[in-house]
Amino acid sequence: MKAQRKLLGIALAGILGGALAAVQSTNATLAAGPDGAAIYASKCASCHKADGKGGGPFPALAGNKNVNASDAGAIVTETVKGKGLMPAYSGKLSNAEIAAVLTYVRSNWGNKASAVTEAQVAAVK
Repeated sequence: MKAQRKLLGIALAGILGGALAAVQSTNATLAAGPDGAAIYASKCASCHKADGKGGGPFPALAGNKNVNASDAGAIVTETVKGKGLMPAYSGKLSNAEIAAVLTYVRSNWGNKASAVTEAQVAAVK
């Protein structure tokens, strides 16, 4: 009987420990904010391509001077308000989502620009 209780205690500890780890992982993901890569894949890649090289009327984001500018103002404004074929994302994505996707774009495919903040996006809206 004692052995069974001990095994039950060990099993419960394992289950509770696993549940706690899952909650902590979920909380960490939520605290990290939106996934810029996922947003890019669903909203941007169809035009600018998965590799950021664009094509046809859609400009490459890889190596793009506006993407890599020290002041992200131009790319934030274009993303929020739209320009030409680029749709406005102001009413479609939150400030956090726009900041996340632009940070993703500014740090991938050889781009090495600084992160975009929610405050920068809010200033344009």
